[in-house]
Amino acid sequence: MQFKQLFEENKDRVFRICCSYVQSSQNRDDLFQEIFTNVWKNLGSFRNESHVNTWIYRISINTAINYCRLQNNNDKRCQEIKQDILSDEDAKLARKTILEKEIKIMFDTINRLPVLEKSIISLVLEGLDHAKIAEITGISEGNVRVKFHRIKKKLKQMMEEQKNEL
Repeated sequence: MQFKQLFEENKDRVFRICCSYVQSSQNRDDLFQEIFTNVWKNLGSFRNESHVNTWIYRISINTAINYCRLQNNNDKRCQEIKQDILSDEDAKLARKTILEKEIKIMFDTINRLPVLEKSIISLVLEGLDHAKIAEITGISEGNVRVKFHRIKKKLKQMMEEQKNEL
């Protein structure tokens, strides 16, 4: 498979992974480039033991984790809030403010999770099923299910604590 085709098929997913690990656009671009540089360098070592997209996910996650460690970067998420269409501008502003606060709390909370838990949550948010997440993270599917259940409970509790502090 040609690198250009791999790039086109995976660039959006890789970019979302970059957004989940770093906040500044410059760091995102650097990470994005580093990920595809690693894909390019390691393309010859791909062993067809898994789907090539899964392999690229694994490279993306590992590169992102290493990048954050090297940068000592605690930024977690970059996402824009999608607003429901409301007729009243004041209601829009109020809703936006509430959503921004809730999303900030959620991402701040996710940011405090250990690396593996962050990875699992990020992959779930990407829409991957437990089997794919198991393949990417290298842990069993059952372990992914258990960890995901525990992470949800932990996040809920941590978010409630953080809301109460505000």
